Amino acid sequence: MKVEGNRDGLLYIGLNQDHSCFACGDEVGVRIFNCDPVKQLQCQNFNHGIGHVEMLFRCCYLALVGGGNDPTWDTTKVVVWEDQIQRPVCEIDMSRPVLSVKLKRDRIVVVTLEEIYVYTLDHNPVLLLCYSTSVNPAGLAELCTTTSLLVFPGVDTGQVSLVNIAEDSQTQMRIIPAHTGPLAILSLNMQGTMLATASDKGTLIRIFDTHTCLLMYELRRGTNKAHISSVAFNRLSSLLCVTSDTKTLHIFSLDGKSKSRS
Repeated sequence: MKVEGNRDGLLYIGLNQDHSCFACGDEVGVRIFNCDPVKQLQCQNFNHGIGHVEMLFRCCYLALVGGGNDPTWDTTKVVVWEDQIQRPVCEIDMSRPVLSVKLKRDRIVVVTLEEIYVYTLDHNPVLLLCYSTSVNPAGLAELCTTTSLLVFPGVDTGQVSLVNIAEDSQTQMRIIPAHTGPLAILSLNMQGTMLATASDKGTLIRIFDTHTCLLMYELRRGTNKAHISSVAFNRLSSLLCVTSDTKTLHIFSLDGKSKSRS
């Protein structure tokens, strides 16, 4: 997620696909940390800002986007960096600023304000798919690396689009009318079977079955408007954790009964 107004120069922090590591982008470069135990594994100093870092599990590839007061690269460029040889292995130039990037072993997904692009992940990336979205300033998109399910805001406000981006997939786009207002966050469980959503109102979190697109749970975070900053499933998809700008942490049980703690 992007970090706003941080005095220490932190611009971005995000987990890798199996949640074993997390990456930080700041005003001078990239730092990679192990999660358990927490320890720094890597520090790449560019002397310029990195606004987005996407890891590919624990391998040597990082997708980087410039950011901050003095970006390393133009914010319209995605650079795939190979740590072992300490240089880029491919670049993708876009016409608009890149808001987020998602990786799987054979795909790279690039998110701009109103479009999603899917490329091959190799030394000469080839554009495979392009999808239109509603205005998406947060760069919302989630990619399941095991099922190739990609979810992102639909063309209409509050909708979620679901597509399978596997090479041999002929699956058509499916639509979930998740909320009436703009989406604030999307989160898939690790198996790609459940999708959690919240709108910019921040009072309700809805969980959908990604196979049937049917509503499974509707969880109330509160009655006052809030900005949802993070939503995450545990590994068994039996719990959902929600944080917001109200300085509260809610944990919901997904066993048929919802519970919250703050």
